[in-house]
Amino acid sequence: MRNIKELFEETVAAWPGKPAIRFRHEGRWKDITRGEFIGLVKGVSGFLGQEGIRKGDKIGIVMKNRPEWPAVFLGAVSEGAVCVPIDPGAVPREIENIVKDSGCVIVFTDDSTLSAVKDAGEKCPSVKKVISVDSEAAGKIFSRADGLSAKDAGPGISPEDIACILYTSGTTGGPKGIMLSHGNLTSNCDSIFRMGIITAKDSVISVLPLHHTYPLTVTMLLPLLYGGEIIYPASIRPEDLAEAMRAGATVFVAVPQILSSLHGRINAYFGGLSFPLSALARLAVKGLGKVREKTGVNLPGYLFFSMHAKFGRRLRFFVSGGAKLDENVTKGLFSLGFSVLEGYGLTEASPVLTFNPPARPKAGSVGVPIPHVEIGLADKDEKGVGEVIARGPNVMKGYYKREDLTGEAIKDGWLHTGDLGYVDRDGYLYLTGRIKEVIVLSSGVNVYPNEVEEAYMSAAPVKEMCVFDVPAKKGGEETRVLWAVAVPDLGYFRKYGEVNLRDVIRERFDNVSRTLPSHMRLMGFSVVLEDLPRTLLGKVKRFEVKGKYASLAAEERPALEERELSGKDLEMTGSPAGRMITEFLKKQTGIQRDITPSDLLELDLGIDSLGRIELISGLEALFGTEIGEEIVGRAFSVRDLIEGIRPLLPEDVSGKVPGESAISGRMDWKTIFRELPKKENLDKLDLSPGFRSWLGGFLFVKLSYVFFRVFYDLKVDGQENVPSKGPFILYVNHTSYFDGPIVGCALPGSPRLDIFFVGFRPYFNVPVIRSLIKVGRIIPLDFSSHLIEAMRSSYYVLSNGRNLCLFPEGLRTLDGKIGRFKKGFGILAKETGAKLVPVVIEGAFEAWPRTSRYPERHPIRVKFGQAEDAAELAKEGLRSGAADEYEAISAAARQRLAGMKDEG
Repeated sequence: MRNIKELFEETVAAWPGKPAIRFRHEGRWKDITRGEFIGLVKGVSGFLGQEGIRKGDKIGIVMKNRPEWPAVFLGAVSEGAVCVPIDPGAVPREIENIVKDSGCVIVFTDDSTLSAVKDAGEKCPSVKKVISVDSEAAGKIFSRADGLSAKDAGPGISPEDIACILYTSGTTGGPKGIMLSHGNLTSNCDSIFRMGIITAKDSVISVLPLHHTYPLTVTMLLPLLYGGEIIYPASIRPEDLAEAMRAGATVFVAVPQILSSLHGRINAYFGGLSFPLSALARLAVKGLGKVREKTGVNLPGYLFFSMHAKFGRRLRFFVSGGAKLDENVTKGLFSLGFSVLEGYGLTEASPVLTFNPPARPKAGSVGVPIPHVEIGLADKDEKGVGEVIARGPNVMKGYYKREDLTGEAIKDGWLHTGDLGYVDRDGYLYLTGRIKEVIVLSSGVNVYPNEVEEAYMSAAPVKEMCVFDVPAKKGGEETRVLWAVAVPDLGYFRKYGEVNLRDVIRERFDNVSRTLPSHMRLMGFSVVLEDLPRTLLGKVKRFEVKGKYASLAAEERPALEERELSGKDLEMTGSPAGRMITEFLKKQTGIQRDITPSDLLELDLGIDSLGRIELISGLEALFGTEIGEEIVGRAFSVRDLIEGIRPLLPEDVSGKVPGESAISGRMDWKTIFRELPKKENLDKLDLSPGFRSWLGGFLFVKLSYVFFRVFYDLKVDGQENVPSKGPFILYVNHTSYFDGPIVGCALPGSPRLDIFFVGFRPYFNVPVIRSLIKVGRIIPLDFSSHLIEAMRSSYYVLSNGRNLCLFPEGLRTLDGKIGRFKKGFGILAKETGAKLVPVVIEGAFEAWPRTSRYPERHPIRVKFGQAEDAAELAKEGLRSGAADEYEAISAAARQRLAGMKDEG
């Protein structure tokens, strides 16, 4: 092993004219050759020598990634000094703690953090100078090319000497510094170089903050010591990163969040293509991905050449580390022709321990041990999972001034990482979690939260989630159960016009729970819109999440009274429009506390899809202007609502408090239904189908009947209860995807062409299926921006003597039981006066429950009940305590359907 100074000078001697750093300067890319760069390094080294810096003195670095960062680092270690990299985004108290604990003598910073660093320096007796690299004084330091001429050899530096101390935390009074020697860092660089991850021909994008070991070693030291080039983007904005890649990058070292975002943007691009291009593209991606997996030939790279060109023509692969990467992201990018190499390590190991070999990567694995490193597993369980331990020349010297902690981490020469994992037969390591994060339930069973999160997130529109344990009562005993905080993917909900965040996520989570062993099932979850706290390298701060949100397990919403409003929130609620809207919501919902911008309309204020329609009506009356369904329908929070409405209002909007006329309590549905559906929707409502439509419907019904009769032994009872003339509403229990076709073929002959089906819009939002809406007599429904139109279309059909089939529960049942009916069913029943025909489907739940990917054989029975009058159901429901006639009809009809099911 050699020291950093020797390796760097050898590289400069070998390639003096080769670029060392490329960066943006005054709108252009500028190169610094190795010969030029060593001049900067010598300038720093000479300055430190003149300042009396001795071997072992500490030099702080508090600045963003820029060419001066590695110049200061190399200049300091060349003098035998010890670098102390500090997060430039740290709070002043944290900077002070680290500077004081390490005893920094000189601190280099930039103008953006100069004030905070100066404040910290004034409180630390050891600090002699604070220097901004943007200052005139620093310009003179970097312009010195003779810095080492007075002391050619410099101080004697052993590979065992400390090169840097990296702190894991400084927010408390006792930050923990990790001492890495010259030999630790150079051996790690050599191991990665030997694996071919980064070579002398590579240009590496440096975007991750250099105060972490992962970017410090992989994106700074390795290229500079082994002949590669560093590229500093202008910023971390996507367009600047793309420009940096096109500037000649061959390797992009990233964290999982960046790669997940890239994967999401590419998927969104394919989703935005018109049909059939989108379907063909997805089919091609899947097929070519399999070809690449089997043969190693990167056909997707050729097919999607234009896409790859946006990332530069020289890009070899992405490198991922710092946190666990979603296996689906790795596979997805692989199928698109990109390569992702995932590695694993920790600061105490300088930091890399394992890497996926470029020629044989495995998705989901963090790779094989790098050269010179041994990996073992301590205390393995019956599944082969144990604590990952490691030894090699890259393992730290210890924790600064904390021999007690060093003894706990390094035992018999092995570094105990605290991570859990297993090794497959090919020697690839797979991580399953952290020892400290393992949840031990009351039963004594160990649960790895990462595994639980992956299982649920794979099936739900959730952007991120965190699982932890909370106390609960089981009988009379205290126990521990699993709870989750979930951040919904709002892009998904907006795309499909869905506003019931909790209902959709609960449905998907319930599906997953049925496939998991009992100890891995969630007992509940909370929905929040704010991003979960993470480290700069992308790891969720699990214990911080638990501390912040564990109380939600006891109450389904946060303690809003205790929330501190940001300046932006205060400005928003203090504006005339914001004040009027929040006061209106307070009156409409009956909530006594103050309404805040972060309140969720559904979860915190209890405003469902129909409540949004009442919201539109009330707000339009309040402001005297039209407020579209689109704005209110796509708002998830009060903040969304205010931001959507404010641009519609004049600047001098009155600050009046809404009166009773604006919040009369109930919508005037008669007035709403008096207006016809929009022309594009009206054109799809074929009240008098021609021969071709009749023939198509006839053939579909007959083929469906044969299918269900042969494969599911379909039997139908009570057809005589279906009125021969309309209008009537068939209301059916929702059990499976089969429900619509089953009802269609079970009907007696005469009403078949007069029946319209209400279906969830996203299922029919595909070009080929969309074209069949008119022929299939389908009224698309969603719960945000098209609800009023669906209600109007349904009313129009019924008022013209035609008939309707709908599923009042909305969602398919999870357990076969009949759920709560939506209020919209009661509204249509009362306002149209249509007869109501209950329909029970038995067996379809067993044939194809929503928890199954494919259907199975099981007998199916359909029973039509006797037609009922909405007015009679309303009386029955009101006697049971319903709030109004609409709710009364829905409640009584549900009881009637449940009774039929029980009889069956």
